Amino acid sequence: MESAAENRKCHVLLIYRAMIPSVRLCGHSQMEALAREGLLEYRAVQEMQLTRADMNWADTVLLGRLDSWYERRLAQILHDARRRLVYIIDDDLLNIPPAITSAAYYGQPAVQGNIRAMLDMSGVIFSPSPLLLAKYATDGKLAVKMEEPALEPVSYSPRNPGRPLKIGFAGSIDRVSDIEEILRKALFRIKEEFGDRVRFEFFGAIPSFARQLEAACIPYTEDYDHYRRKLNELAWDIGLAPMPITPFHACKHYNKFCEYSAAGVAGIYTDSEPYVFIPEKERFGRFCKNTPEAWYEQIRAEILDDEGREEHRRQCCAWAGERLSPSYIGRELFQAHGELFRPLEAQAIAGSALGWLKVQNLCRSVAEKVRRNGLKTPVVAVQKLTGRLRSMVERRRH
Repeated sequence: MESAAENRKCHVLLIYRAMIPSVRLCGHSQMEALAREGLLEYRAVQEMQLTRADMNWADTVLLGRLDSWYERRLAQILHDARRRLVYIIDDDLLNIPPAITSAAYYGQPAVQGNIRAMLDMSGVIFSPSPLLLAKYATDGKLAVKMEEPALEPVSYSPRNPGRPLKIGFAGSIDRVSDIEEILRKALFRIKEEFGDRVRFEFFGAIPSFARQLEAACIPYTEDYDHYRRKLNELAWDIGLAPMPITPFHACKHYNKFCEYSAAGVAGIYTDSEPYVFIPEKERFGRFCKNTPEAWYEQIRAEILDDEGREEHRRQCCAWAGERLSPSYIGRELFQAHGELFRPLEAQAIAGSALGWLKVQNLCRSVAEKVRRNGLKTPVVAVQKLTGRLRSMVERRRH
């Protein structure tokens, strides 16, 4: 006789703190697509909205780049109840260079300990980076390369020859140094040679020399949907994607290629990881060393090669609309790793476990805010409050 689990679709649960692009692109979009096609059932639940019913419903649980004390305890409860845990990691969170803003947070021993614990508990690692998979999918863990999709791709349309050639860079504000250190000299040479025949635009990261280039500057937006739509509207011909050559940056994903391709933009990329991992990369743009001379030569060559540039743009649009769609990526994942999408007969999670964990997390959050504001933590008061709340939870349980 077949078990109840064998008569239903797999239940996939994503737990996330915030629906940041890392979570949306490395798991959420693909699971949504698989659910739309009827291949599984899917829920994405913000961690503080999570219920015991959600946890008992789940077979496979995606941990969306989680790193806190509370999230670690959630993972432990699910691990103990024999759920299939999958940790999503798209940056080398345990080795962020000091110069990067987020290093102060991720460098904390407690945060690193939480991440390591959840990596240890997870039998599966999702990452777009083969380098991160080699580093963290060890000790028998299943390494799953999660291709990130190109959202809202445009169709190819020929360039209007009556306007200047548009050359742009899109990225968050922490990428300013990449533009200034890698591209500055090359861009001034291009401006001097081509004058008004080219137009520079910076979306998000605005270098200090933007005004000297007479460049248009578009403020960054945290809303990823707005960011993607705006990038499409800008209708660039050439997109620049410099990348520092460091062990940390090598572990990133070539998401800039996905975004430029979805917008119909021919890219010029640093010829190193992660961009060397782009499939059939020569079809979509140019690649160069991180020297001013190399960047100048490649930008100049792309400007002068009208036919080649338009072919790059055509290929980008076709690839983004087909091979980088969430549906295509989701189906490839489902076919390659069917073991992740089999229902389980897992044990039930106790009624008070989640409620008590939320109480503890609330008390810890209050204490942490007090400490951050330079006040003496009311340890005794917090302990008393915790005790009272725990008693309330226990009484509700009975």
